[in-house]
Amino acid sequence: MPDNEQTEFHSDASAVTDAAPVDSPWDSKVQIKPRGIAPIWHTLLLVVGILAYSVWGAMGAKTGATNPIAPPSGSVHAKAGGTDHARLIRYALTGALELGIVAWVVFGMRLRKVPFRSLFGAWPKGLNAITMEILVAAAFWVSSMIVLMVFALSWLFVQGHIYKQETIHPPASSSQSASAAKPKSPEQQQSDLIKQLSELAPANGMEIAAWGLLCLVVGFSEELIFRGYMQSQSIAILRNTPIAVIATAVVFGAAHGYQGTRGVFLISIFGALFGVITLLRRSLLPGMIAHSWHDFATGMALALIRSSHLLEHLQAAPK
Repeated sequence: MPDNEQTEFHSDASAVTDAAPVDSPWDSKVQIKPRGIAPIWHTLLLVVGILAYSVWGAMGAKTGATNPIAPPSGSVHAKAGGTDHARLIRYALTGALELGIVAWVVFGMRLRKVPFRSLFGAWPKGLNAITMEILVAAAFWVSSMIVLMVFALSWLFVQGHIYKQETIHPPASSSQSASAAKPKSPEQQQSDLIKQLSELAPANGMEIAAWGLLCLVVGFSEELIFRGYMQSQSIAILRNTPIAVIATAVVFGAAHGYQGTRGVFLISIFGALFGVITLLRRSLLPGMIAHSWHDFATGMALALIRSSHLLEHLQAAPK
């Protein structure tokens, strides 16, 4: 173990089970020294990099610029009846980027000589234990979807009320140009976002397989990065678990800037829920399973919306 100039983990060996390693930061008997599991500069660079990438993606979504590694933008690459190679390249580069960030996490932990395995927490052994974690992940996902639905509907209600007020009583500064720059309704904004995100959804068997693999990589990587590394580091530095969970969730939400303000807000709530389940289970596994499944199901739903032209039908329906 490292000396007192480096991060140490203290635990009661007799209280540690076979499923939870002595060095696990999720073990209630383990206390992380204030210096954290990696240097602070390492974490700050990671946060700055994530936010810079998010801003880049948000700018691309607004300007319609395209780049295979950037989040989905306004242009369409889908090919009817064939494989979209640009989409497959985007999947591959996104997965490589996620694993590259994991490598950066490993590098930071090695600087403090903290075992990378410690991030995973208690790992199930045996079929019954694995089945239990899968059931926990399923229950967590269903519960979190209900919570997110409540927040999403609340957001739409408030946003719709504000839109109506602005439409009826526009600000004096914008009254002269109201006809030229009429704001989009919440429904229009949501429709535009769904169309934009649908570009990333798979369109055939090969793309579905690639999308499934990408979801596994993203679920593994992002839970390890945010709930494993960043949340543990925040708890160690801030010495306040609720604030650390919220701070990590905000960074997680901000990383999805291409989904707009509403998306960032809802994903931050989702991130906080992932943080809670990770602490309760003292393991990353349920979050990884739920994260991967959520991304895959979302992609399939977007693919169905795109292939059925559902948005076009709704927009064409008489009001």
